[in-house]
Amino acid sequence: VLQRNGTYAESKEPLSFTVLEMINSFLTASLSFDITGYKRHLSMRFAIDEINNSTSLLPGVKLGYEIHNTCNNPAVANKPTMSFLSKYPNHYGVEVQCDYTNYKPRVVAVVGPGNSELSVLVARFLKFLLIPEISYASSSDKLSDRQLYPSFFRTVPSDRIQADAMVQLLSKFNWNWVATLVTDDEYGRRALQIFVQLALSKDMCVAYEAILPSDPEESKRKEELSKIADQLQTSNINATVIFAQPSSAEALLRVVLSRGITGKVWIASECWATSPIVAHIPNLARIGTIIGVAIKSGEMPGFREYVQNVVADPSRDQTGSDTSDGDEQCSDCSSLTLADFSTDTGPARFYSTFNTYKAVYVIAHALHQLLQCNATSKWCNMSREVYPWQLLEEVARVNFTINSHLVHFSKSGNPPTGYDLIYWDATTHGNHEFVSFGSYHPLQPQLNINKSKIRWNTKEGKPPISRCTQECKPGQKRWLRGEHNCCFLCEDCPANYFQNKNDPHECTPCPREKWSPPQSTTCYDRAFEYLEVTDTLPINMVALTVLAMAQMAVVTGILAKHRGTPAMRFVGGFPTLSIVLSSTCFCSSFYLFVIKPTSMVCKLRQPLFFFSFTISLATLLGKTLQSSGLGWTLKRPKLRKHLMGLCILLNIAIQGLLCLVWYFWNPPSLEESTELEKTILVQCRDSSFPGYSSLLAHDFGLAAVCCLCTFMGNNSDQRNDKAAKSISFAMILILIIWTLFVPTYATSQGKFVSLFQVFAGLASIFAIFGSYYYPVCYILLFAPHMNTDTHFRCLPQNPPADGKPDAPETK
Repeated sequence: VLQRNGTYAESKEPLSFTVLEMINSFLTASLSFDITGYKRHLSMRFAIDEINNSTSLLPGVKLGYEIHNTCNNPAVANKPTMSFLSKYPNHYGVEVQCDYTNYKPRVVAVVGPGNSELSVLVARFLKFLLIPEISYASSSDKLSDRQLYPSFFRTVPSDRIQADAMVQLLSKFNWNWVATLVTDDEYGRRALQIFVQLALSKDMCVAYEAILPSDPEESKRKEELSKIADQLQTSNINATVIFAQPSSAEALLRVVLSRGITGKVWIASECWATSPIVAHIPNLARIGTIIGVAIKSGEMPGFREYVQNVVADPSRDQTGSDTSDGDEQCSDCSSLTLADFSTDTGPARFYSTFNTYKAVYVIAHALHQLLQCNATSKWCNMSREVYPWQLLEEVARVNFTINSHLVHFSKSGNPPTGYDLIYWDATTHGNHEFVSFGSYHPLQPQLNINKSKIRWNTKEGKPPISRCTQECKPGQKRWLRGEHNCCFLCEDCPANYFQNKNDPHECTPCPREKWSPPQSTTCYDRAFEYLEVTDTLPINMVALTVLAMAQMAVVTGILAKHRGTPAMRFVGGFPTLSIVLSSTCFCSSFYLFVIKPTSMVCKLRQPLFFFSFTISLATLLGKTLQSSGLGWTLKRPKLRKHLMGLCILLNIAIQGLLCLVWYFWNPPSLEESTELEKTILVQCRDSSFPGYSSLLAHDFGLAAVCCLCTFMGNNSDQRNDKAAKSISFAMILILIIWTLFVPTYATSQGKFVSLFQVFAGLASIFAIFGSYYYPVCYILLFAPHMNTDTHFRCLPQNPPADGKPDAPETK
């Protein structure tokens, strides 16, 4: 183990304490040489040499340090950690005191270790004396808990940030059927928990998760890795996320390569995203495409030359080392070449070393503030006592820029550092180059990528598909199939529903004022529509109404001109006046059906329509009772004399009572109907049962009774009465018209439905006048010789009081 003791720092004014202590590992647990740890060791020494030679940062102060190898083993890391708490070198105890405010351990800060599990162990000891600990690689989100680890900081993002970047990366390529493999340590277990949580929140399915074996026996370890590889191959998972140490990732990918698995995507965590150990696996490109997240790094001017000097003269790295007390020299360092440092001494990136470099500078800047150093006068307050808890306060407040990189910490001890997205591009020499194709920054958690930079190692040269089922088309909802929400069936959303992106499992109904076709992703505004007089059918209706009123005027004029004749006595003066006036009112109500509906229009048009029609039918019923002789069955002369008036009043009363019940129960109202696909139909809701139906049924029954009375009259002595026959024919036509109207009206939709009622009313007007008045007018105009009582067989208009009809008059 390399060790450099600086119990008393060398300076123009010597310090009486050790300023910096660092835990670093450049040996693995198997005692094989780890080049990554050695690079971090060199970057730390390079940073300390820069600071000690600086005239602006800690002027006149030189930092002392120790380096300890953890061997990635908690038991090994425990020993030096305990010694940090002591006042004396090689001592592992802490004096019992009531107040540790003025207690001075032999170190005031620790940099490292590079493993989350070891960092948790070390942080538990260091928090007792609030000794600042700054890790350059530990990313477990657990270490962000300030209640448990109040003195822990790091220069790399936490695993929560990394997991969010990975989830966004999977989303960019539309992969939601993924596997997650982790190492069996604090780093892996915590990363798995966070990744699964974030993936589920983005509707991703972790179809398979496993912990990479750590069995010391290689045969058992390979057997477990083979089972994992077989599971990945049989589960149709093409995207696998791996949170692992480089050694574990290397062992897994070697087994995957031996099993002949190809064409998949392997997403590397920052721990091995730029690992040269994994990158040197022969023929690694056969397994597919490797992409990953690498912590954003920066340049260290002069580091390349520094490494060149160390490689050229390895003894310089051992100079001044104290190898007493069991410490060992680095026997493998003399065989290193500059090529071993290629990934860290390139022109722009130092993925595994720059964060160590920053951690050292954090301590230096915190000490600079604590010692009240002045760069202009090149002076520091050397007489001030420095305690770890004081330095901790300054570390939390540091805010500086190093080689264009901003350095500060959040309240949880995390830096504002993001990630570079790395693609492993296979070279012709069997190695890999790390090509950046995007970035992620935690302050603006958005992924920026350039997909064109990736060369996919697949047969088609395209990104592989990793989904349980294909994505539903726009406008389709998902039916879950199985326990995973990524396995589903697709179903089109029906009309007037749309597929909301925020809820893909349901079809959301459109608001009432909007509509949508089937399989839609949005709703459209409905057009307001109502019946207008300028439409074609209303124009025809108006023309027919004018024609109906014109015929009434003509008939009235003809009958008035020939008043006092048998023909006029045949139709009667009062009945004709009643029918003409009610028919005029009847026709006037038609115009309320073709103007823009309002609440008042809806309440007026049906009563006006049915009351007018009822008066006409009641008048014809009274005429039928008189002309057919049925009225003479009444015993009281007054009743017989005023039979027609009574008939009209009785039916108006019945119709009025029905109308009152209707308006009290469920009156007509203005309605905006959405039954049609694209429009909001503004119409009157007046056909509700039983109000509308009862009014219609009353008039229908009135016409049926009138028709029945004409046939009953044919069985009396007046079986050849022409009035009864004319009325009978008119009532039959009316019954046919309204019988056809009911199913047509009930089964139709649209703004023209109300015109069916108008046309039925017009047809009824023409049926009454055509059957009852047109023959009379024909005789008056074209056959005056037939205008005789003999022809019309007319009953007297005023029957005698004794109840016996007079004999018909003859000429």
